[in-house]
Amino acid sequence: MGRHRQNENRTEQFAKWIYPHRLLPAWKSLTFPARDAYFHLAVRCFAETAEKRRNATNNNGALYRSLRSLADDMGCSVKTAGAALADLQAKGWIVCTNEWERGLDGKGKTATFRLTMMPMPGRTATKEPERWSLGHDYPVLVYASYLPKPRSRRLENLSRKQNPPPHSGTVVQPKRTQLKAIK
Repeated sequence: MGRHRQNENRTEQFAKWIYPHRLLPAWKSLTFPARDAYFHLAVRCFAETAEKRRNATNNNGALYRSLRSLADDMGCSVKTAGAALADLQAKGWIVCTNEWERGLDGKGKTATFRLTMMPMPGRTATKEPERWSLGHDYPVLVYASYLPKPRSRRLENLSRKQNPPPHSGTVVQPKRTQLKAIK
């Protein structure tokens, strides 16, 4: 298909992705849902602005997406979307600018975010993921309850069993009720 004259003067804005960002350790340590959530947030950063003003750069800093809406966009559960946003905050890809509010009569407000690799109006990009290192996560302001437990805590839960088997070498004596059930 050839070039068309109408496509030469496009006014749409697209989410720009820079290849060196993918090489950062902070990107490689993200989960797959977190990577997908970042792309959805980046696209929303430009798409909402283009609808409001024709020559707008972005709406970074006032970027919002509720957990339910993000889960619908990503095609996953609300818990997965919350864990993705918490993971993005921990690695420094997004920063919460305003926390969510429960509100009265069901009129709550969702949290707003800032993408750290993109400039804000009147502010340059802070690029926290470039300074992130393994084991030194940034604080998670919102959706921290969705973060998975640390590996040591998960291993503790796995080692505690409800009905542990007897130690090796011990003879198991069935109870009378169990013997009656066999007959």
